[in-house]
Amino acid sequence: MAMWSVTQRSAIAGAASTAVAHATSVSRVDCAPMLRTTMPTRIGRPLRCARSLSMVKRSWMSSPAPTPLESFPRPRAVRSAAPPRRSHVGTISLLAAIGGVVVTRLVLATTSLADATWLRVVAAGFEAAVVGALADWFAVTALFRHPLGIPIPHTAIIPARRAKITEGIVNMVQDEWLSPDVIGTRLARLAPSAVVADWLRDPTHVERLGAPLRDLLCGIARVLTEEEVVRFVDRVAQRQLRELPVDASTGVWLARAVTSDGAAAAFESLALSFANLAARPRTAAELHWWLDRSAGALHASGKRFVPFMLRRKVVQRAIVEAACDYASSELRSAARDAEHPLRRAVLSALRRFAERLAAGDAAAQAQAERLRSALLQSIQAGPVVGTMLGRLREQLEQDLGDRQSALSALIDRQLRTGILDLLADAGR
Repeated sequence: MAMWSVTQRSAIAGAASTAVAHATSVSRVDCAPMLRTTMPTRIGRPLRCARSLSMVKRSWMSSPAPTPLESFPRPRAVRSAAPPRRSHVGTISLLAAIGGVVVTRLVLATTSLADATWLRVVAAGFEAAVVGALADWFAVTALFRHPLGIPIPHTAIIPARRAKITEGIVNMVQDEWLSPDVIGTRLARLAPSAVVADWLRDPTHVERLGAPLRDLLCGIARVLTEEEVVRFVDRVAQRQLRELPVDASTGVWLARAVTSDGAAAAFESLALSFANLAARPRTAAELHWWLDRSAGALHASGKRFVPFMLRRKVVQRAIVEAACDYASSELRSAARDAEHPLRRAVLSALRRFAERLAAGDAAAQAQAERLRSALLQSIQAGPVVGTMLGRLREQLEQDLGDRQSALSALIDRQLRTGILDLLADAGR
């Protein structure tokens, strides 16, 4: 038997004793005459109270003037439910049955219908109703008190056996309802893990799990452009570039990257990026500024004709447009044509630089150090990281919003695979 604490056992015993005492004290005091002075007429029916009438009267008469019930805020339970009404169906039915017995017996005794079979059947029905009503009244009354005050054996059962009934309720709750063994048996019979496993075996349910997962990833993608995230990625990128070793191993890695299959795709992406950069108006504005600066430097060195021509807006516009158009056109051609001279020259220069770096050439290592310093200065000078994260966010939101995209298909596939593995482990 499970041992309960004294507090828990006392709480259950108190609740059971209160319930039994309330059932025993029902119908002791009629509070209707007193309650009619303050309550509305619609609830002024005979009510039964467990408190003594004298105590209730003293507590009510101590106030100078009774306050109407409508002035107090009614609790939610009272507002939502109608006040309880006492049913008189049983009393009316008993009186009707007694009246039926009296009438039928008088008719049978005083009229010529004494031999009528149907009247005898009706009289027998009324008699059975009276006997049944009296038996029910006696059975219910005998539970709580002695009927008519007569100490008949086996009556007033609840008052006489209150302690035993309370102990029985406590034992039933302790041993049969809330014992650890019973609770464990019921939980084992429930098997919530089996219900979840059966639900996850349905592919449609797995697809339903993918929708909130995509929403979660979309929420994470929106955070990528936050200022704190941009600064964090900027610091990480700078630290990784600073800690990148510039030695023979870097040359071997670069040579392997240049000769790999992904080198062509990387060059195409880089060439198209530079082509778009050359076609931007900001690039043209920076070239105008560079031409003005170069013209000023030439004029300061004593030259007159070339600075005079470079400072003309028409000449600057022609030079800038020609340079930008040529650079953009050549870069796009190099991205499309695998045999383009610019493409072959860039890849060849990278291979030679990688070979020199792998051989431990000091000049190549110095060039790599300068390249790293330039990259660090470029990251610090411009919002490169913010732009990169913004593009990544747009791409993620676009792919996650499309159920047919490669990213959505990857999420669904990985989710199904993980659930199947989980179910397989649970089956073992």
